[in-house]
Amino acid sequence: MVLRLYASGVPIDWLTLEEAAVLMSRRSEGAIVWTDGDGTHRLHGGTNALSGKQSYIDIPDVIGVAQHANTPLAYEHTGFNSALCKHREGLQCAYCGSSLSRQALTIDHVLPRSRGGRLSMLNAVACCQRCNSFKANRTPEEAGMALLLEPFVPTMAEVLYMMRPRQVTPLQLWYLRQQFRNAALRTYLSEALAA
Repeated sequence: MVLRLYASGVPIDWLTLEEAAVLMSRRSEGAIVWTDGDGTHRLHGGTNALSGKQSYIDIPDVIGVAQHANTPLAYEHTGFNSALCKHREGLQCAYCGSSLSRQALTIDHVLPRSRGGRLSMLNAVACCQRCNSFKANRTPEEAGMALLLEPFVPTMAEVLYMMRPRQVTPLQLWYLRQQFRNAALRTYLSEALAA
């Protein structure tokens, strides 16, 4: 995967090697402002019938692209995303700390929906079914359940890291961790900062 950033360094998303190759082929059009880690990946194309040589394109680890004037800069993740909420908790229950698969985790409103709690990254945590059922429509305090993991709105850099932590190259991690803001709230983010 290739990390795509705005030229200013704000992360946008992950690109497949094929998507990055398409972008690289448009480099002369100004689609790419800068790259880092040139030649990290090589994609091979067809063989020239006359020369017998196979074509290839070198793909970098990181691509910086121009930001268009009307494109909003998304420094933080906006809205709510269930999968992201589960990854934010490190695939652990925010109440008992049990490690579970993404499919086994549920989403709990810290302030219950029945009492006006909205579904947002600041009012939702991932938790096991047992804890969610026990808490029911009470606050954590009313249920006698301590929140082990404080909810937060992740930066886009944190989002991109938490969705694929084992697949990030050291160079990509260098760019991402410049914009980690919640490392004190999650061990996996503080460990990435220390790497």
